[in-house]
Amino acid sequence: MKIFDFGHNLWKNVKNDEQASKREKDAEKFDLAPQGGFVSIVKHAIFILLGYLNVRLFVTTVHGWEGVAIGAFGLGGEGMALYCLRNFTRSTGWHKAGLGFFAFTFTAFSLVHGVFSFFKLERNASTAPAVKYYCENVAFPLLFSLLALSAIVLPLLQWRARVAARQAEAQTEIEKSRADLVAETVALQHREEIELARLDFFEEMIKIEEKYVGGIERFAAVKARGERALQSITDPEVRRQVLEALGRLTTDPQTGNKAGFVHAKDNNSKP
Repeated sequence: MKIFDFGHNLWKNVKNDEQASKREKDAEKFDLAPQGGFVSIVKHAIFILLGYLNVRLFVTTVHGWEGVAIGAFGLGGEGMALYCLRNFTRSTGWHKAGLGFFAFTFTAFSLVHGVFSFFKLERNASTAPAVKYYCENVAFPLLFSLLALSAIVLPLLQWRARVAARQAEAQTEIEKSRADLVAETVALQHREEIELARLDFFEEMIKIEEKYVGGIERFAAVKARGERALQSITDPEVRRQVLEALGRLTTDPQTGNKAGFVHAKDNNSKP
């Protein structure tokens, strides 16, 4: 029974593999509707016709180079409409919304201008003044403003602008960190200079104190030698003369006589 079960499972796996392979082949044969082809040809043909009608409207209504210039801006609007329609499905977010808005706006203007030109409304007595006024005074600033607005807004809404903004923020943070590091380094160097200067000052003070202490020690040694020299004199008269020469004679307040004084006890002097 186990052998038959094994063969049955093997046959089942083979069948499953065949069905999966068949599904993959069916999926490969299935084609989605293309974006180009005949639809793209019709779309470009319509916009070419609208472009011709736009130029014809402005050239026949506004004479001279101004009509040609307005017609050129009309063709610019046609090109912007084609650009927005072509890239609408390739974008997302606010950029896609902007493409849709400008595609609809420029296409609407092209259709209106094409209708004006096709039915020759500029020659109709009832509508000729309004169409002529629009072509001479409104069309150029309106088309120029829309083209300028689309040329500024669409790049700002494009995903590369957001990426560039993120990169700019990251670079700004890097530069700020670098500036902080430089400032901290300068502050540490300044602090180090202050501490070194303070250490030099202390060292100079130590040298002065050492000299001062050495002078005191030498002065004390000289004074001690002087005291020992005075103590070594046994003759009172000689001692008096030496003390008088040194200016160390004082007057006794009881007797009024002058007597010498020494800082150390004179054990060898007589009363």
